[in-house]
Amino acid sequence: MSRAVFAKTARDSWLLGLAALAAILALEAAIARMLVTAGETLDRWQPVLELPLVRNFVHLIMGADLLGDLSPTALATFGMAHPLLWVLAWTLLIALGTGVLAGEVDRGTADVLLTLPVSRASIYLSTSAVMLALTVLVSAAPLAGLFVFNRVFPLNAPVDFARLAPVSVNLLALNLAVGGLTLAVSSACSRRGKAVGIVLAVLLISDLVNLMVQFWEAARPLRFLGFLHYYRPLPIVRSGRLPPGDLTTLLTLAAVTWLIGLWHFRRRDIPAA
Repeated sequence: MSRAVFAKTARDSWLLGLAALAAILALEAAIARMLVTAGETLDRWQPVLELPLVRNFVHLIMGADLLGDLSPTALATFGMAHPLLWVLAWTLLIALGTGVLAGEVDRGTADVLLTLPVSRASIYLSTSAVMLALTVLVSAAPLAGLFVFNRVFPLNAPVDFARLAPVSVNLLALNLAVGGLTLAVSSACSRRGKAVGIVLAVLLISDLVNLMVQFWEAARPLRFLGFLHYYRPLPIVRSGRLPPGDLTTLLTLAAVTWLIGLWHFRRRDIPAA
């Protein structure tokens, strides 16, 4: 790994990373405050949660039916499954993963970078190290935000954060899979816009599959194609244990795509500026 490339990548990405972390913490603050209001008016929310459309939507983002378990810990799980959380984390990973590999080629600076006494593997490893650090931070931020803002906006009963902690591990595995996919695509592209488009297309198709599965029985066999099929926070909170199958799938996908990216970046031709 190259210290110089690592430092340069960190300098180029720290502001975006800080903005993403601040946005995630602001989101958790809003959710913590919203949960206080929801807990106080739970009787009025019950008929809404029983509507089939609402139940399916909740099942989509939380991985299980919320009815029957409206405890403070179950409600707090929403802070680990809000769609905006994925948007913020994945935007950061896509921006960073495409900025150094495909981005350098797109800007015409890759040939200059590769003339330095640094191997392609070192460049790839340095970029990956910065991505790993930011992935850990954005994966831990939701739980940290909920913990802090639950003290500011306490619910009517204690939240069991020991049951929420495994969700952060599953979220980390999910983000690692998205990061690995981004690096693999970026290493094969010469245009940053194309790399971003491909990754976004894969993620959108994945989310579409998850949506179709909730409302169309015939789509059920395709549910394994959705990233969020392997991230179901509410069942984790209820069991208090990590799902080994989902975790293995996500980490395997992260490792395989990362290795594909490394292999391709070391062997590919870099067009001249």
